[in-house]
Amino acid sequence: MKQTLELYFITSGELPKESIEHLTQFISKYEQDLNSKRPKGKFTIELSEIKDKKIVLSLNSVDSYAPHTIVLRMRKQLAQEIGKKYKIGLRGFKFIKYEIEKKLKLEPKREFTLPLTSKLEFFKKEDEPWARIEIDPEIEEDFVEKGAIERILRRINDKISKDYHGAKKEHHTVAWYSGEKKLLTSKNPTKLLEKEGWIKRTNYRNQWILTPSITAVIEAIKKIMVEHVYTPLNYQKMMIPKLVDWSIWLRSGHAEGMFQGGFEPYFVVQPKSANPEFFEEIADYITITKTIPEDKLYEKITPPIGGLSYAQCPPFWAWLQGKTIAKESLPILVYDWSGPTYRYESGSAYGFERVDELHRIETLFIGTPKQVKEVATETRKKLREVFDRIFDLEVREAKVMPWWLEQSAKDEEEEDMLVGTIDFETYMPYRGSREESEWLEIQNISIIGDKYPRGFSVKTEGGKDLWSGCGGGSFERFITAFVSQKGLKTDEWPEPFLKYLDNIPEPPKFL
Repeated sequence: MKQTLELYFITSGELPKESIEHLTQFISKYEQDLNSKRPKGKFTIELSEIKDKKIVLSLNSVDSYAPHTIVLRMRKQLAQEIGKKYKIGLRGFKFIKYEIEKKLKLEPKREFTLPLTSKLEFFKKEDEPWARIEIDPEIEEDFVEKGAIERILRRINDKISKDYHGAKKEHHTVAWYSGEKKLLTSKNPTKLLEKEGWIKRTNYRNQWILTPSITAVIEAIKKIMVEHVYTPLNYQKMMIPKLVDWSIWLRSGHAEGMFQGGFEPYFVVQPKSANPEFFEEIADYITITKTIPEDKLYEKITPPIGGLSYAQCPPFWAWLQGKTIAKESLPILVYDWSGPTYRYESGSAYGFERVDELHRIETLFIGTPKQVKEVATETRKKLREVFDRIFDLEVREAKVMPWWLEQSAKDEEEEDMLVGTIDFETYMPYRGSREESEWLEIQNISIIGDKYPRGFSVKTEGGKDLWSGCGGGSFERFITAFVSQKGLKTDEWPEPFLKYLDNIPEPPKFL
């Protein structure tokens, strides 16, 4: 890698002429010390000039230190040097030009740009792919300190790799299968539910009204989950916020994957003012035209402050953020189904199983690595019993390992869970044969490791390792899977499920 940085330090006053010789010697010694500690590669620092309250430097590196990291390291010593001798302080630094030539792992398939760069181009050297990056000279000092340049270089390889491998390549292995079950229908479950008046599509994309009929079934599912999963394992019910500000998604890492395959949020804006007079023009326009003046409305709202909850797990962590948990309080086991969550699903014509507004069940557990593994395994067993014995679903468990974890995956006993995910998938007869059709994921159980505790600065007494895990499912998916196999003739439904159903109201009759 070849890197060249020209910049200047800003001083609080004019340095005298004699400072040139003094600082030249200081920088020469600093350069020698650096190279003595890292004999490989080549690194030089040159004092170009001192004038107009500026100390101008040129740093060159070939397979050695990153120049900007040296600037961050040397500024304290430089400040002490000029402060002690000349009673003058440093006021920060400014890039003039920063060019980096970096060898790439793969040849880019396309041109692209990145934030905080003024130029990004690809070329061949000795028949190998390289990138030439010019960092925007207006980059803020704070961004340099917090690792933005390192992330620019990583992002280049990430984007190129994504073009080759895709965003969501996964390792998928079936770990358990219920066996074939008695199937009572092969019809599309969404059409069955619509025909019987249990659900009604709204005027908005991928959103449904859940009538009293299907709501009664949901209440039965809640009873089953509490009795067979949550109470036996000592989970506690809680209510997690459904509006998530950017600080949460930044800490959880979700913001970095926005609309890149896996995180498709609905954004939330605020009015710039709540004064009635501020919106009087809008109200008048709507009253007269019976339409919404979108352009005028945009002028009166803020940029997004965050979004609607995509999953309850990230906003949950605001409760524990910055805390040290007593060992006697571990493990923490909670669940939440207090309101809908939102995902801007691609397309607009999906059935009841793929919706933008879904009623999601979040299952969360936090503890030592041993506790988290035990809870995940026991929760997995309980869910298996619910789907297999009570719902009588034809279901399988799939070990799903994100591609970036594949290299560290280990072969373990079936019931032992490491960092990764178990998906519960059900056969959907209307989609085709078991072997060739896509099965529907209705629930997962994941061990996340220390990702969230690190991201939200959560610790445990004694400084022991803290892990977390979670599970997500939705009533929409549960019911879609059940109806796809068992239909809507309730007298044919499995007896273990029926005993939790008090009554299913008949939909209204319309003329």
